[in-house]
Amino acid sequence: MFAWFALSALLVFAALYWLFFVKPAQQRARSKAAARAGTARYAMHAQTQSLQHDVHLTGPAYGALLRLARGDRQKVEFWIIEVQRQMPGHTRSDAIALLAERTAAPMAATA
Repeated sequence: MFAWFALSALLVFAALYWLFFVKPAQQRARSKAAARAGTARYAMHAQTQSLQHDVHLTGPAYGALLRLARGDRQKVEFWIIEVQRQMPGHTRSDAIALLAERTAAPMAATA
């Protein structure tokens, strides 16, 4: 009799544990995976769009830097931050203009 009662209690405990702990964890994992899949689709779509030639973040100077970096915005931002570190007091627009002038000078000399 005791063995039957212990086995029944164990089965009830296992069913309650699954109902309250395992099943909600599986549902949370599914919702997280669905959220990540939605974000990945958006990011992939956003990163594969072609860059418009007439659209620049701060003007034609930024576009020239972007062409020099072959479309790598992170590299351009790194250059801008480095100029601002080396020359404190320059605004972002000043740094972009200075970089564009520096890159245009060697190109003009070789053309």
